[in-house]
Amino acid sequence: MSSKRTESNSPEPALPAAPPAPRTKVTASDVAKALGVSPATISNAFNRPDQLSVTLRTEIISRSRELGYFGPDPAARALRRRDEVREVAVLYHHGLEFALSDPISLDFLRGVSHELDRRALSLQLIPKLGRDLQLAAAFQTTADALIVHAEIGPNLVPEVVAARKPLVLVDTVVEGVPSIGIEDRDGADQAMAYALSKQPDRVLAVCFTLNGQQRRHAMAAGRKVQPRSASVAIERRIGFVRAARRLGRALDTIDWIEVDDIHPETSEQALAALRVDLPAGSRLAVVGMTDRMALAALTEVRTWPGVTLAVAVGFDDIPAAAAVGLTTLRQDAHRKGVLAVQALLDGLRPAPLGVELVVRDT
Repeated sequence: MSSKRTESNSPEPALPAAPPAPRTKVTASDVAKALGVSPATISNAFNRPDQLSVTLRTEIISRSRELGYFGPDPAARALRRRDEVREVAVLYHHGLEFALSDPISLDFLRGVSHELDRRALSLQLIPKLGRDLQLAAAFQTTADALIVHAEIGPNLVPEVVAARKPLVLVDTVVEGVPSIGIEDRDGADQAMAYALSKQPDRVLAVCFTLNGQQRRHAMAAGRKVQPRSASVAIERRIGFVRAARRLGRALDTIDWIEVDDIHPETSEQALAALRVDLPAGSRLAVVGMTDRMALAALTEVRTWPGVTLAVAVGFDDIPAAAAVGLTTLRQDAHRKGVLAVQALLDGLRPAPLGVELVVRDT
């Protein structure tokens, strides 16, 4: 079969059914033999997608996954190409306005820029393209290497593993791909534990949005050890739940309020609907997955007559948190940006960065 396909009106030939995946490590040659195509065709599917029709490449990638082959080793490829890097692209999980206004995002980008300046390298910033991350389009960038600061769900794993450029992930994980992150789960555990130490009647946990499967996974925390997930939202929810279970707090006394992370200030609106259910004299705790969520909730709760705010805890330690005396978990986003470049270009593989509980007026 030719490695170069041209468009025609004739249907694509069907590939033979893939046999069961072997137990040993699968190579590109193994896949080519199993599918009845040339090794060059397999290579093109992962490294030169423009050489194949979309239909053929999609089928090859799908069959390759069934066999247990996910493309060339990204770590080895990065080591081969890191001396060739002249420009680095940051693929960001939100739009440009958010990336250039959110304090934690700015700190991260400053860290990346600091390390790139030191190496005399240039930077591209690629925003999330629509609600679904368009990795295939991002991989066509002219930049020589990629920092992917975005959650990688199962459907995106093959694109990451098959990337043709050196790549490092931030705040997400894919097995075998270098990643930089923080101790989200432990930090959220500390936040919830501190809030519960104040003995509130009700806890308002302001969280990132999850789907049903993610929510069930996170809420099962405490019954068994959950492996680290690829989602900050899941990790922080697990931390909240783990602390509650450990301290004997019934989960039904916690209001799990989900807010779009692009618009964290909408937590103020989400909380307003809870006011009618609270008896007079209630002592409330507010625990937010970000400072911006916690601060918006704090603003709302303080307007409720007959209700006492026992404690409020955020996460990140942005300047606005310090300005109002918000207790929070401090993360070093600038350091995370520096480490992302070092992981990408130097092969550094640091453990997740720790976080620090900063106790203030709330």
